[in-house]
Formats: sequence, C-alpha cells, structure tokens
Amino acid sequence: MSTYPKDNPAELLRELIRLPSVNPMGRTDLASATSASETLLEGRMTAYLSQWFTSHGFSHIVQEAAPGRSNVIAWSEGRSDLPCILLDAHQDTVPIEGMTIDPFAAELRDGRIWGRGACDIKGGMACMLTAMAQVQQHADKPRIVASCTCDEELGQIGARLLTECWQQEGERSLPEGMPSRPDFAIVAEPTSLEVVVAHRGTARWRIAVDGRAAHSSQPDRGISAIYRMAKILQALEEYASL
Repeated sequence: MSTYPKDNPAELLRELIRLPSVNPMGRTDLASATSASETLLEGRMTAYLSQWFTSHGFSHIVQEAAPGRSNVIAWSEGRSDLPCILLDAHQDTVPIEGMTIDPFAAELRDGRIWGRGACDIKGGMACMLTAMAQVQQHADKPRIVASCTCDEELGQIGARLLTECWQQEGERSLPEGMPSRPDFAIVAEPTSLEVVVAHRGTARWRIAVDGRAAHSSQPDRGISAIYRMAKILQALEEYASL
C-alpha cells in the first residue's frame, strides 16, 4: 500500500491508472489472450480501494455483483441533521486497443497525466477519495457514502446492485453503520468541470404497420405496409431535424 499524501490527488490518480481494470465490453476474444486477460475486470481496483478505505479509517463493504466483479461502498459517519451525500465513480475502463501510449504507465508529461482511465473516471475517483480523506479529519462533518461500482461501461450491474441497498431498505437491514438513502449524489464523470444536473435519456418503441397482401398482377387490391412505413420513417426524419 502506498503512502501518498492525502491531499495529493495527482499521485493517487497515477496509482489508480497503474491498476488495470479493463471492461471487456462483452468481447470474448480478449479473455483468450494472456496479455489482455491480465488487465481485465476490476479485481485489482477493488482490492486497492478496500485497502485504501481501511487505512483511512472508513467503514466499507465489498459487494459482489458477479463472479470476480464487486462494488466497494464506503461511508463516513457524520451529523444526522445534515444531508447525506453520495459520491460515485466506477472502477472499470474501456479497452486499450488503438492506444499509442502505454495505457498503464501513468506518465506525467506536459502538465497532464496520460493513461487509460485518466479522464474517465479515475481522475474523478482520485478527487473523490482525496476529498473524503480531508473531510474525515473534521469532527463536524456530514455523512458521506462513496460508491465505487463495477461494470459501468457496459451493463451497469454494479449500479443496479447498489440501488437495491436502498430500494429494499424496509425489507432488509443495511450493513451496520451504513447511512440510509442519500439525499444528494455527485457522479464524477468528466464534464470539463461544468456542473451537469441531468443526463440524456432514451426512448424506444416498436411500430407495427398493417397491410393487405395481393397478387403481384393486381397490386391495386392490396395495401402496401412498406409504403405506409415509409411515410412514418419520413415523418421521424423530419422530427429529428427539428
């Protein structure tokens, strides 16, 4: 375990980058390559974070979401009359194909730290951990929960499991000392230091168009479902351009 200063997020970030935590993103070919398989999944990050929270005096749990993939949830007990704040940063990164630098060297160059996850999202995690370490030293502090989730880049199985802690709060007890549902959440995704209060959503639907079959020699007796759908597609294209 390194002993970097609590107020040095840059050095903490370099440590996090040096811990490969590549999400295979559903690809099966990566696991078959020895060099790639040694960088896969969040196990190294999970072990490091667990040790980090312990060494800094935080209560925490390791919450298995799938074999070899776990969340690390830590918390700082504080004043119950203050809002409880959730700080969230995921452990995994996207794959490293196409990178022209050593993805895990964490090189400091030109005032920047280079490596896989430096921006998304280990930089945010380093800031989050540093802030928690500083707040922990104050007696008059709010309650803070840190969630370091797994599999954010693909299926979000970690985030889904995390929310179950509070969705089922009335049905099963939370880990001892863990705060109840947070009042606010700060997600450390990179936003160029702009405060973002919403996220793009998605809307998906299926459209079925009816028609009536007819012999090709008498098309006037039929109704073309393809022609009807073409009109709908055109309307959707016009709507998307608004």
